[in-house]
Amino acid sequence: MGCRYPDFVAQLKTLKRPDLSDLRSAGIVASVDGSHPTQFFDYYPTLDGVGDVDSFIDTRIREGSDYLKIIIEDSSVIGKSTPFIPPEVSTAVTARAHSHGLLVVAHAQSRRLVEQAIESGVDGLAHQYVDEPLTAEFAQVLKAAGVFVVMTLAVYHSCEGVNLANDSRLQPKLEARWRDVLCDRVDGQGQFQAYGLAAVRLLRDAGIPILAGSDSANPGTTYGASMHHELELLVRGGLTATEALSAATIAPAKHFRLCDRGRIAPGLRADLVLVEGDPTADIDATKSIREVWRNGMRLPC
Repeated sequence: MGCRYPDFVAQLKTLKRPDLSDLRSAGIVASVDGSHPTQFFDYYPTLDGVGDVDSFIDTRIREGSDYLKIIIEDSSVIGKSTPFIPPEVSTAVTARAHSHGLLVVAHAQSRRLVEQAIESGVDGLAHQYVDEPLTAEFAQVLKAAGVFVVMTLAVYHSCEGVNLANDSRLQPKLEARWRDVLCDRVDGQGQFQAYGLAAVRLLRDAGIPILAGSDSANPGTTYGASMHHELELLVRGGLTATEALSAATIAPAKHFRLCDRGRIAPGLRADLVLVEGDPTADIDATKSIREVWRNGMRLPC
């Protein structure tokens, strides 16, 4: 959902190794100076105003961004105050990206900034907001806006990452450095956990597309393993196991315009995972992986 080094992403894309998953990236995300993520890096390209938008988007396209991400974040959910992209800029960014056929996804963790994202015309939200509970009334606002929501519940349940690190089915597939990240945690996430889980059923009942995403590799999360955690949390929040599986397969394929995958059907890519057990009855069975195929090629597991 973002990368500081688009040249590195472009290099990885050229490898086309059968044992590597497909890679897509938003590249440099749209943000302003002093905002998330600029506070984590010595240098990060930012927007100073509407006048910067055209060149910013054009550069992202030349770098090969597959879609665009806008950071609309004032850090209030963690008790801080940082600059955030103003409405006229987020609207201009979205319009310019759409004119080039790019999907636009917004990071916004508070309701009022989600409202800004919707008014800007974004296609999806990269998190469910967690500064206050979702209401059925606002779920209808999201439905009317036609956005999808990538819940990222796993990052809000970082205290449970250690369970993945110690799972005997996953341990052999995890490098030591990623087990260490899984065992790390962020304290004080109780509100985020409660509000995030409670939002799942409301979004589902409103008919809003829910997509699975873990926000790896923040503390308590890592690539691959945390997707299993996300599926478990979606079920805990009120989805059926089948609905959770759809959130990780057909839903992202549809909403990220990957028309050749996401379902098992003639003519589509054979990207398949064989597990022991029935994940439509018990979502925990997704961790019991026996075989993997990528584009029809059986891979070591």
